[in-house]
Amino acid sequence: MKVGVVGTTGYTAAELIRWLLLHPDIELTHVVSSSRPGVAISDIHPGLEGLSSLITTPFEPRSLAELDAVLLGVPHGAAKGLVEELESANANRKLDLSSDHRHVEGWTYGMAEWSTSKLQSATRVAVPGCFATAISMACAPFVASGRVCGPVRTVAATGSTGLGAKASLAGHHPERFVNLKAYKVLSHQHGPEITTFLRTVGGFEALRFVPWSAPIDRGIIATSFIPMKAASAMEVQELLEGAYHNAPLVRTLKQSPEIRRVRGTAFCDIYADASGEDAVVISAIDNLGKGAASQAIQCLNLTLGLPVERGLHLPPLLP
Repeated sequence: MKVGVVGTTGYTAAELIRWLLLHPDIELTHVVSSSRPGVAISDIHPGLEGLSSLITTPFEPRSLAELDAVLLGVPHGAAKGLVEELESANANRKLDLSSDHRHVEGWTYGMAEWSTSKLQSATRVAVPGCFATAISMACAPFVASGRVCGPVRTVAATGSTGLGAKASLAGHHPERFVNLKAYKVLSHQHGPEITTFLRTVGGFEALRFVPWSAPIDRGIIATSFIPMKAASAMEVQELLEGAYHNAPLVRTLKQSPEIRRVRGTAFCDIYADASGEDAVVISAIDNLGKGAASQAIQCLNLTLGLPVERGLHLPPLLP
């Protein structure tokens, strides 16, 4: 099966290419760059030297329409027009890693573990955002149980790659090193995305979300306080394990997850406990992996009739 990637210079695109080159059943045949056409992909991402001889090409919808799937790793706002051109050329499967088509009619929202049956027949997939994935994966089992009885409150820390490859003051190393700060308090763009998704799972009132900028390059760890009357530690652990017992890329833990244990992986690690009337759920993902590229490949696997974890069951980069 042959696929192409549109957008090659960003961190998410680089991670997407890395995973596709490792996939045993998929051949990456096209890498598209409007800003740098005709350039060896290993010149754009030197770490791929000796691993790929692909040369970037301009965006050519007719050529891409001949592939089994096209994955768009372009900046937010850039995918909508490209998708319109691909659809005019009758392209097969389109998977958009930007925010342009999330919760848009006609698109399948690709939270892979919660949309399996829909993804198996999908030709348009909107891959969820990174914070949205980490928080939704933690909260969804409890929302689905019908026992959540108030707003969920979440604090989550993320690495600098979430800001993209383009230089910015907020992502500048001296600004983040040995530092922590909150930003977009109660107003992060993934808040409505999470709320919309969780309301498809069950009754969900609201999310109060505070994101933090952490002095790391990649990874997200989120702590969610979920109001559940008279819930015990055993109950919330069993509920979590029951929701994900058939999910090969979700690891339910007996202790707090750590970012370094999911770094460079497709895993989502989750731990749950209970205190008073709150379930406390902690989740960790690699924002470029499960939060973007590897989740896109989970979705791609399902649309192609492959096991959801195919090409993704790899260990973390340790220590």
